[in-house]
Formats: sequence, C-alpha cells, structure tokens
Amino acid sequence: MRRLSMEPIGIFILAMVCQLYSCAQNVSDSVEQMSYASVAGEEYLEGDKIETNLNNKVYFDFDKSALDASDKSLLEQYLPFIRKAKIIRLEGHCDERGTREYNLALGERRALEVRDFLIVKGISGKKIRVVSFGEEKPLKRASNEQAWSENRRVEISLY
Repeated sequence: MRRLSMEPIGIFILAMVCQLYSCAQNVSDSVEQMSYASVAGEEYLEGDKIETNLNNKVYFDFDKSALDASDKSLLEQYLPFIRKAKIIRLEGHCDERGTREYNLALGERRALEVRDFLIVKGISGKKIRVVSFGEEKPLKRASNEQAWSENRRVEISLY
C-alpha cells in the first residue's frame, strides 16, 4: 500500500498562511481610519449617525421594563428625529444583579417596550432594530445604587 506524503500539503498550507498574512498587512489606511457602527448585523459609517441634542438613554427602575411618564415624554421629543431616520437601534441594558440569562431577557424586554411605544406613535417596526446586552456593557462599573441606576437603560441610536 502506498502512503501519501504530507509534505506537499504542509507546504501548501504554509504558503496560503503567508499569502493571507501579507494581504492583511497591506490594508489601506483609509479603511483603518473609518469608524463603523454595527446595527443588528448591518454596518453604517458612524458619520451616518443622526445626532440630536436629546438624552439618548431611557432609564428603568430595578427589575422593571415599563416606561414611566418622563420616559414617554423623552420619546415624544425624539419622534421628529426618528421619523427622519432610516434605522433606529434600541440597546437594552441592565445592572449586574441577576443571572446573565435573566439580564439579557430583561434588557430585551426594556428595548421592546421602547419599540412598542414608537410603533404606537406611528413609527414603522421595520426601521427598528432591538438588541440586548444585559449586564455586559455597563456605563458604571461600581456596585452601588448610583451605578446600577445608570446601567438600567435603553440607548437610542439613529442612522
């Protein structure tokens, strides 16, 4: 029985790795300098982001996902900007208390609550992207009530 030598395959793999490495080293500086924002699997240039002078965060009470009157008032102020946006990204966040799975679900419920309010106000659900980060992206890393209250939020980004 004839045995196949692995040498040609090894040389081929080594040549391919070298080729890929050299391609990676020749990336254009203009591409490296661009800043992208990912919106639920879609990428937009950060320059496409619509800036407002409004607070882009809706805050929630501990273990709650319901909007209060001040949250609804803030979202009402956002409506003219939201109507002009092609994509609305809603990021749900939680404080560190609770399991990872629970916080991912709670962050999603919070973002969906904001989405549902916007849909009731006439915004197309097709424009809205919801993502939950749970406790993974805190604004404050401390373990106290001040930090927790700032971490329980939905962030709004318009593109």
